[in-house]
Parts: sequence; C-alpha cells; structure tokens
Amino acid sequence: MSHSKITIVTVVYNAVETLEATIASVLEQSYQYIEYIIIDGLSTDGTIEIINRYKNKLANYISEPDKGIYDAMNKALSLATGDWLLFLGADDILYNANTIENMVSVCIDKDNLYYGNVYLKQSKIIYNGKTNKWRLAYGNISHQAIFYPKCFYKKYKYELKYPIFADHIYNIKLYANYARRFVYVNEIITIYNENGFSSTSNDKMYFTDINIIIGKCLGIGPRIYAQFRKSIAKFR
Repeated sequence: MSHSKITIVTVVYNAVETLEATIASVLEQSYQYIEYIIIDGLSTDGTIEIINRYKNKLANYISEPDKGIYDAMNKALSLATGDWLLFLGADDILYNANTIENMVSVCIDKDNLYYGNVYLKQSKIIYNGKTNKWRLAYGNISHQAIFYPKCFYKKYKYELKYPIFADHIYNIKLYANYARRFVYVNEIITIYNENGFSSTSNDKMYFTDINIIIGKCLGIGPRIYAQFRKSIAKFR
C-alpha cells in the first residue's frame, strides 16, 4: 500500500527559546510518513545546538546565510520530496499529535491544495475558515495551515522582492490559476504565534504592488473590496 508523504519545513533564524517545542510537535505526530526539513539562516543564539540534538531525526538540514525568509523557503522547495508540503514557523506548533494523520485522511487528490485553520495563540481565536477571491484579496490564508501539492511547490517559487508577505502574493497567483483546486478542510493545523516576524515587520514593495496584483489576478471587484476594507480598518 502506498502512503502519502508529507514534507514539513521549518525555516529558522535565532529561535532558541521556541524551536524545540516546534520540533517536538512534529516528531510526536502519529503519522509516520513525514519528511522534516529545517533551513537555518546560520543562527548565533544556540538554535544550531538544538537542531543538532535532533539531527538524526531530520530528513534534511541546512545552516547557511540566506537572503531572507523566502530565500530559505525556496531552498526548501528544492529539497522537498513530499506529496504535500507544509511550512511550520519556528515559534509555532502543530495542533496535536494527530494533526497530520487527520489531514492525510482527507488529502485524496494529489493535484489539490488543501488548507485548514490555525489557532491564534494570543487572540485565542480560530482563523480563518473557507476562502474565496474576496477574502483572499483582503486577507491571506495562514501559511501554517496550507498543504501545497508537489505539482505547485516544484513549479512556483516565492518572489524575494517581497521580504515579509511573499506568501500572500504566492497564494493569490495560485488561486488565480487553480481556484477549483483549493480545498478547505475544517481542521485546526497549527497553534500560531501572532508575535512572529511577519506580524511585526513591514514590506514596502508588497504595499506598493498588492492592489495591482489583486486586480490583475482576482478582478476589479475584489480589488475595490480589499481597498474599502483596509480604509475602514485604518479609519477605526
């Protein structure tokens, strides 16, 4: 019997206080066929020592300088061999020990992108349910809840000119071409730390380009909708 392989990737730089819990949440999974890859940006705070403790349980591990988080993720896309790939932040953990097994049970078509929810650790709410072009224009699917099929992640890379929000651009462009292959699964995938890098950083190129990209990929209606929602949020 053939079993689906799931690649889980953690990209990390100086996360000595949180990484071990992230690794443990992967290693304790009830599902056996997991390929775990860690891409480290040459950490200096003790992170590498933590990784070395678990090195024999990793499918692959790189520690070298990079050009940012999405450069590291692109390295992972080249190394990964799983039927689906999930990115798990170095300060996030999988929801429980059965998370991957539960998802694999519904991941039937290897050409589909499957996505679920995350539990926001600080807000104590579940984000974000089923998406569509309107919702995707205004807010991204959580990166830590998406299982990208090999046919996507081997073909498309992240654009490095967007250092913080390249995953939103990535998902918008995928959805524009493959909307019917986005399949929502009502499962919590990850406990997400809202205080992470993308939550506290800026991305000028993203904010310069996003409305044009939304209009081109999703249509003028979603573009106007997203601009209106952002204006209202800013006013409030």
